[in-house]
Amino acid sequence: MFKIESMPAKICLGFSALMFLLYSVSFMFFGECYVTGGEVCFAPLDNGITVDTDPAFGMGGPETAFNGVLFFGIFISTMLILFEGARGKWIIMLPSSLGLISMTFGVWNYWNDESMAGPLPKYMSIIVTLIYIGGYVSLRSEGVNEGLSDFKPGLKVKDKIAMISLILLVLAGLFYSIRMIFTPNDVIAEGFPANYEGSLSTAAGLGTPLPTQVSVTGSLILVYTLWSALVLMDGASGKWAVLHPSAFAFITATASLYIALIAGTARNASEANQMDALTGAVVMLLVLISYFRLKGEGMEDGMTFMGKPVEDESGFTNSLLLFALIIGALFTINVVLLGS
Repeated sequence: MFKIESMPAKICLGFSALMFLLYSVSFMFFGECYVTGGEVCFAPLDNGITVDTDPAFGMGGPETAFNGVLFFGIFISTMLILFEGARGKWIIMLPSSLGLISMTFGVWNYWNDESMAGPLPKYMSIIVTLIYIGGYVSLRSEGVNEGLSDFKPGLKVKDKIAMISLILLVLAGLFYSIRMIFTPNDVIAEGFPANYEGSLSTAAGLGTPLPTQVSVTGSLILVYTLWSALVLMDGASGKWAVLHPSAFAFITATASLYIALIAGTARNASEANQMDALTGAVVMLLVLISYFRLKGEGMEDGMTFMGKPVEDESGFTNSLLLFALIIGALFTINVVLLGS
């Protein structure tokens, strides 16, 4: 089933994928329940806080949900390595490793010691980061670094529209990720000014986000930014492996936002909130534009499914449409039936 041979790598990446999936599902479908300790609604994981006087109770539910979406894309990228093989997948693993290291820094640096929140995320951030990097090291004999020594940064994309799209993705990603990682409190202040008119009900999980949550968002955005930068600076050939996870992640983000707007749980009261919401949908469009415009430059070179070459050129397009339908239905069911 798995297309990698190293048993240590299978264990490391299998464990990492499981953790990414667990946190992804818990966050993106049950974000508000997670931050309220699962007291009034179900959550597979929760922060362990049920006392509304705790400084972390009910804070940043929507931001937690968005982090789950970003984890989902990284989960897909990890499964892609397991099922399609490791050769040349440094393009996935190096950016992911850097993002996980940054995430660990953010979780530990901005953790609120005054809160009684369970410390599991602090330790899991270190464990998952080390295990993921261990998986990367274990795959060296299977060609994971193939092409890395030939990497010479430059503008390697010829299609002008795709080039502009990728440049915008990289610039936007750097703008968001750097600020969120290093100055999360400033980002929070911009998004939630003193005259903020939106709901900040902690009972509903809509309190202002915590610096920890914002720094995690920035670290995960950094992964997607580096993936886009690699397409731009290393050329499009074979980069389906990084744009597939990006496409699925931001389709999920757009579907989640649309349902949240209907349900009234979306952040859209301040100008910064509105800009963030708009940016997510624009990123999805830019990723898809880049992907399809670059098919002529070898974007799908070496593309496989379960280790076998993909011959149906419309397969990925059909998969995207089906995925969008399914994920939209899941978010709708989650809101309508479960009320999460």
